[in-house]
Amino acid sequence: MSQAARRNVREENDKRSSGRNNGTQLVGIIFLLMVLGTIAWGCWAVVNWMNDAQRLPLSRLVVTGERHITTDDDIRQAVLSSGPPGTFMTQDVDVLQQQILHLRWIKQASVRKQWPNELKIHIVEYVPYARWNDLQLMDKDGNAFSVPAERVSDKTLPLLYGPEGGEKEVLEGFNAMNQALAAAKFKLKTAAMSERRSWQLVLDNDVRIELGRENRAKRLERFISLYPVLQQQAPADKRISSIDMRYDTGAAVSWAPAFIEPEGQGQAVLSDWVKPQSQAN
Repeated sequence: MSQAARRNVREENDKRSSGRNNGTQLVGIIFLLMVLGTIAWGCWAVVNWMNDAQRLPLSRLVVTGERHITTDDDIRQAVLSSGPPGTFMTQDVDVLQQQILHLRWIKQASVRKQWPNELKIHIVEYVPYARWNDLQLMDKDGNAFSVPAERVSDKTLPLLYGPEGGEKEVLEGFNAMNQALAAAKFKLKTAAMSERRSWQLVLDNDVRIELGRENRAKRLERFISLYPVLQQQAPADKRISSIDMRYDTGAAVSWAPAFIEPEGQGQAVLSDWVKPQSQAN
């Protein structure tokens, strides 16, 4: 066979081999595209399935934390306040957390999801330490918060009054004076601080003490020393109503009729006490 003939045969074989290679590559590309398409469709289907509210609704609510005020219904209503919760994938737990914190007696709240349909909520309540301006409660750190009146069972909480924004100042003053009075066997029921920082106290026996603005600790110490003496000097039909300690020496004492014990009963009839509104300096 001549050299030209051999060349033609070789070229013909190369063309056939090239055609087969191109066909194989095309089949491979088509197969790869089919695989990728299948994967993409599968991911899309899974995401749609997980986002479908009928597939993975958050239908179980678990609430933890020490609770004295918050009810299950409070949490449920807070969660549902902006509509039914979404799915496991779509629900934003930060949104739910803010909805729960709208309950003003809740100090902290954490929300998390647990597969496949559970919503876990942990709350920390403010712990009532005193009543503040009749309408609110206060914790031991001076944080004022609101609670439905019917849920406050402790009627022995001290009563604190003061200007708005003065919560911590009033609480600090109350704690200091309560500690001094408790050491002398007195029980402080009410502490009120006016806008002018003038103090008025009421003991559990309804004795009102005017301390004014200056030398509060010294005046209170003087009251502790003076009160037993005044009790000994009190007429049989009189009781101490109030003591004004806003003097450099001595004090002004107001007297009231003694409590009358009803016959056959062991309880005294106590007069109504009106919240003190001091004009003192």
